[in-house]
Amino acid sequence: MTAAEPARLTEPAALATPDGRSTRLAALDLFRFVSALGVALFHLVAVAGSGGVRIWGDPPEAVFGSFHRIASYGWVGVPFFFMISGFVVCMTAWDRTPEQYLRSRVVRLFPALWVCMTITTLVATAYPRVFTPVPFRAFLANMFLLADPLGVPRVDDVYWTLWLEIKFYLLFLAVVWIGVTYRNVVAFCLLWSVASVLAAEAGQPWLDALVMRGNSHYFVAGVAFHLIHRHGSRPELWLLVAFSWALSMHYYDGNPWQAVHGMSYRPSSVAVTLCFGALALLSLGCLDRIRWRPLETLGTATYPFYLLHYVVGFAVVHLVRRHTTIDPVTLLVLVIVALIGLSILVSRHVERPFAARLARALTKRSV
Repeated sequence: MTAAEPARLTEPAALATPDGRSTRLAALDLFRFVSALGVALFHLVAVAGSGGVRIWGDPPEAVFGSFHRIASYGWVGVPFFFMISGFVVCMTAWDRTPEQYLRSRVVRLFPALWVCMTITTLVATAYPRVFTPVPFRAFLANMFLLADPLGVPRVDDVYWTLWLEIKFYLLFLAVVWIGVTYRNVVAFCLLWSVASVLAAEAGQPWLDALVMRGNSHYFVAGVAFHLIHRHGSRPELWLLVAFSWALSMHYYDGNPWQAVHGMSYRPSSVAVTLCFGALALLSLGCLDRIRWRPLETLGTATYPFYLLHYVVGFAVVHLVRRHTTIDPVTLLVLVIVALIGLSILVSRHVERPFAARLARALTKRSV
């Protein structure tokens, strides 16, 4: 399995207070980064060489020993991404018109994607020993995240999660269209949850694709957690969370890699449950004391990090291992740190200016 998410990872982790000030939820930035780091370790340590070129030379389980087993569960960062996305999209959609909502989704999603996709393609072109660059027509489809529906190769396999994100945005647009209120959002979560369960009985691929059975409950849980954060604990919200958690314990068909490699589901269940617990603590205000400023930097750089870690990370590891005898653990740490540094630079000096210009252009068009 290749991961995902992340979830949309560049959403502003901020909540407006009654007097109009913005209170940043630093814990969300921390959660984003931990999720992305888990996914990166899953790919670079657990997946590396399992189905193609062995970037470490030897099988990763022989290179990293017991740490390989731990990293094998880093894919849990994907459902955590989706839960964070549900929380943040509901948070940022409040009091917005459909036009404002769609514009915010485009500005948050595509500038970083276009920049990182270009970097990824250039790396794959310059060093095709690990990944082959996609044809130009496939590149164009990837620019708008249409590789999956059009059936063309992805520039980077981690983009599969972004297509699910787009579908979530479009589904939540229905709520924005009729009005983002407590009642409407709860009704949306309930209807989506029921539709996801009925899709299993219907056995219709198109319905599965629409409701995202196997992943919808993570988005629903995130939305419910935001409602708890916004409106306080209510029985119906905790029932939605509990139902979503129960479904998460049932659906692991989204991770065939784990099944193929005979990995135990018990650690996955514990890790997913911890993700639910972390967002529960956030929604109840237990993590409001977290104020460490560097988390904001890591949070805004997490989305580029997620987009770059797979192809670029694999290429760098393979290249360095071919020409040096550097210790694998040291190399892994250096590659992760370098990718974080590159992601911060991309976020600050490319993505943000690009996103600002795009936002202004879209706003002028709508006036």
